[in-house]
Amino acid sequence: MGEGLYWSRAGRTVYVEPFDYFDPDDHVLWRDAWSDLGETIASCLSDAWEHLPRCWKRSGERVVMRNGLHEVWLHEDSYARVHVTFGVRCDLYETDALALATMPDRAEAFFDRLALHYELRVRTSAWTSAARISRPTGEALA
Repeated sequence: MGEGLYWSRAGRTVYVEPFDYFDPDDHVLWRDAWSDLGETIASCLSDAWEHLPRCWKRSGERVVMRNGLHEVWLHEDSYARVHVTFGVRCDLYETDALALATMPDRAEAFFDRLALHYELRVRTSAWTSAARISRPTGEALA
């Protein structure tokens, strides 16, 4: 049986497949694709976000961007899918209620911007997914 789709209770997750059709032995191409994904994620966020070059949450979850309330982390699975999660920072104590309250809308706005660069998919069950549908432009938060 295959590997299930990643899910985090601390955030909202979409996944992209930026490595489809890549030769697994072409390490330069993979490194460049990862770099492009990181730069694209950063371009979808404001200047209030900080790039984190070497920050890990748990096994396989790499935090790539963080602001005062939220963070974006990546998880790659064995099918070359990259799960992009927008969630609440794990080190918050006094502002975690504010972070939780604002996370869903901010996550969707971020994913709407990311969808301009990659086809995004969302988990519909542990094993299935569907294309993510972006919100109409008027609903996106600035």
